[in-house]
Amino acid sequence: MITTIDKRFIAGLAYLLGLRKIGAGVVRMGPGIPELQWDSIFRYKPRYLITVPSFLLKMIDYAEKNGLDYKNSSVVGAVCIGESIKNQDFTDNILSQKIKERWDIQLFSTYASTEMSTAFTECEFQVGGHHHPELIITEILDEDENPVKEGESGELTITTLGVEALPLLRFKTGDLVKAHYEPCKCGRNTMRLSPVIGRKQQMIKYKGTTLYPPAMNDILNDFAGISCYQIVIHSSEIGLDEIIIKLSTENNDENFVNEVRDHFRAKLRVSPKIEIVDFDTLFKIVHHPNSRKPINFIDLRT
Repeated sequence: MITTIDKRFIAGLAYLLGLRKIGAGVVRMGPGIPELQWDSIFRYKPRYLITVPSFLLKMIDYAEKNGLDYKNSSVVGAVCIGESIKNQDFTDNILSQKIKERWDIQLFSTYASTEMSTAFTECEFQVGGHHHPELIITEILDEDENPVKEGESGELTITTLGVEALPLLRFKTGDLVKAHYEPCKCGRNTMRLSPVIGRKQQMIKYKGTTLYPPAMNDILNDFAGISCYQIVIHSSEIGLDEIIIKLSTENNDENFVNEVRDHFRAKLRVSPKIEIVDFDTLFKIVHHPNSRKPINFIDLRT
């Protein structure tokens, strides 16, 4: 597993204890150092990784630059945490496609939070994260706190069943999702959760269009020429949402910027402001040492 269990990161500890309980061998490597990951992989030969998926691209880059035969390593799959790898129809999103194009491994999607004390994880058929009703009660609610109709999206609200120290009743997660109730081919009949559409508090109203950061992430991940990016939202002088896309690229010419802007127009019907930033400067901001995940979104709205 690549995820860490230090810095009070409870999810890493949960995966470690769970894997031990089912009798699996675990190698805790911690995040952020591709050289250490590959040394551990070739030394201990794990079959599966638990990781933030975007870090897999950094591992692939490191392996290719240093002549490592990563395609013939022991790894056959990765359990992905912290970032979405699926579209709403359960097809691979851009991030997942980029990984699989370069490394032929299985990627499994998960959704979890510390407050839930459990996780929604895909089975081998990969059509949504399975609900564990013995551990958690789930509701998907509209703005008036009423259950949404089947097929509609709403805010995931949870009640924990096994937590003794700090049980939660109808805790709003802030995540907008859909539920799928048809039986899964794996034989389970429990509800399955869609990929997260977006964070309720991160909803953006931009020139009459409602947006969420994951939709913009997919567009930016679609460009091979973008090496690093960050989406910044702030309030204008008249209180409207404004979007600034900061990105680093080897193609600093105006044509590339226009191409990115046109892609936004085509996919989302908006044209955000785009700023080219030096890679070293932006990389340090996005991959801050105190953050376990890339900081690709900053909300400066008042």
